[in-house]
Amino acid sequence: MTNKSLYAIAFASAAMLAGCNLDKTNPNAPSQGTILTSRDGIVALAVGLQGRYATGMAYFIYPGGLISDELGTPIAALQSYKDAEVGALSDTYGAVEDPWTTHYQTIKSADDLIANAPNVNLGDATLSGILSMSYLLKAASLGEMIQQYQQIIVNPQAATPTFVDRPTALAAVLALLDSALAQSNLVASRPEFDGSIKSAGFNVKNTIYAMQARYQRMANNWPAALAAANAADTSVVSIMNFSDQAINPVFDLSSRSSYIRPRDTVRVIAEPGDARVAFNINGATVAGTVRPIRSFAQYSATTSPIAFYWPGELMLIKAEAYANTNQLALAAQMVNYVRTRCGGAANQPKACLLPMPGFMLATKEQIIAEIYNQRKFELFGTGLRWEDVRRLGLVSATSAYAKRCWLLYPNSERNTEPNVPANPNDPPATNSTCL
Repeated sequence: MTNKSLYAIAFASAAMLAGCNLDKTNPNAPSQGTILTSRDGIVALAVGLQGRYATGMAYFIYPGGLISDELGTPIAALQSYKDAEVGALSDTYGAVEDPWTTHYQTIKSADDLIANAPNVNLGDATLSGILSMSYLLKAASLGEMIQQYQQIIVNPQAATPTFVDRPTALAAVLALLDSALAQSNLVASRPEFDGSIKSAGFNVKNTIYAMQARYQRMANNWPAALAAANAADTSVVSIMNFSDQAINPVFDLSSRSSYIRPRDTVRVIAEPGDARVAFNINGATVAGTVRPIRSFAQYSATTSPIAFYWPGELMLIKAEAYANTNQLALAAQMVNYVRTRCGGAANQPKACLLPMPGFMLATKEQIIAEIYNQRKFELFGTGLRWEDVRRLGLVSATSAYAKRCWLLYPNSERNTEPNVPANPNDPPATNSTCL
């Protein structure tokens, strides 16, 4: 599975961003060798790389959302989605297969660009942009996978791909992000890349900083997480755009296919007046398979974008870094900044709440608890909730937050790779961090 050639998929994905009609099979389509050795082929593959990752964004959002306390299923949903909601999985379910397959398709395209783009006459500026984006989206794909699977393959191009543990994979993610930043810093201006290759709304450099902050946080490297979060411009929202021809895949899973919906719990547990509720969900509360559900607000249209990160995530990473380095006053200040943000651009969640009084944010424990509380609303529907529940040690067979630690390894991978590990012993009987 991980070594298959996926150029047709990458080129089909390019239609979303380039506006080309690539739906029909072309008997004169270029070969793999032509794609990787021609300027036009490399540029098209770079466009397609973004389309492939865009699909993977949805496949990061929905499995963990169903397994955690964010998403539910309508009564008419397919049984595999209903099973995932209660933590029951088969290794052939879409929730298991989709993230694995799609992320490795992204990684394959990124690897091919990294290996072959320098051999094509792109010019320094365009080459820098393509390589920076390739390192970034490979890192982002691996980073999402280590939040879904207990072990992953970092180098799928190897003759015998090796599964590695989370610390090893996380180190690889951070190294790739370092390479992405180094490439981004090589050239100040990239007219072709920014104008006709990169998707509009995708701020590559800011996304690199955001991903560095996210994964340094996961590594508990608080000084590095803080430095990356401070380097990012929190006035910028970096997004993946969609079109009427290539629709938002979360919209497709929810509004068109009616397989997933947001749980109404996010409204029930919110503080009165929290404006992030209306940003995230809308519509009537209806009965779901297990619990009441509503409709997505942020993914309510075929063209609704998916954010690579929200500025509030970076602010909360700053708060957590301050708290874990005993800068409690700064941590409390940042928490209240997130709570009180209101007005201005409507393209991101903002709480519009009152600040918490000082006595409620006086200790590290109080601050960390409120950070996780704010993450629940600030990052709703982004796919990040499951990892937070693990970090809080709230995963168990009877948990109200997440009933399993990891996805199974896909049957398709087990059938093609001899060294796939045994599936994790899941779920734990008592609350666990799963590590």
